[in-house]
Amino acid sequence: MRALRSIIVTVFLSLGLFFAISYSACTKDRCNNVACLNSGVCDGGTCTCAAGYEGDRCQTASRDKFITNFNGGDSCGYSGHTQYPINFVKTVGNTAQMTMRNMLNNVNDSAICTLVGVDTFTFNGSNNSVTYRGAGKWRNDSLWMNYHVQQDTINYDCKFFGIKY
Repeated sequence: MRALRSIIVTVFLSLGLFFAISYSACTKDRCNNVACLNSGVCDGGTCTCAAGYEGDRCQTASRDKFITNFNGGDSCGYSGHTQYPINFVKTVGNTAQMTMRNMLNNVNDSAICTLVGVDTFTFNGSNNSVTYRGAGKWRNDSLWMNYHVQQDTINYDCKFFGIKY
């Protein structure tokens, strides 16, 4: 009887040990072989990117898709539709910023843009007596912006729409 009890205890301990090892082998760390770049953090095998980066491994600066030319135009409170291009260039040393050139169809006007999301940004700029501030978004190769302009004592709001070219 004592031998039977020892055998039964040994079988249960062996089975318990087998299932414990099998269970721990099946619950692997999904982030073990995932390398998130640019301060991204792995959670459950997927990278969560820091602000300003995107991609499956956070390998792409979000602003890079904006660094191009857009052919479009604006409608402002003081006039009708004006057609002109806008282009964006990288800000050296800051992946969350870029410079927008040819604001209000003036080659001397530019604005500093700061990413606030993967596809959205805010901007501020000025030239002599003109200041402007607003926000923009990128959707399917299109640029949409809403902004406020103050020129001397005159204030007006504008909307810009452009297509990447």
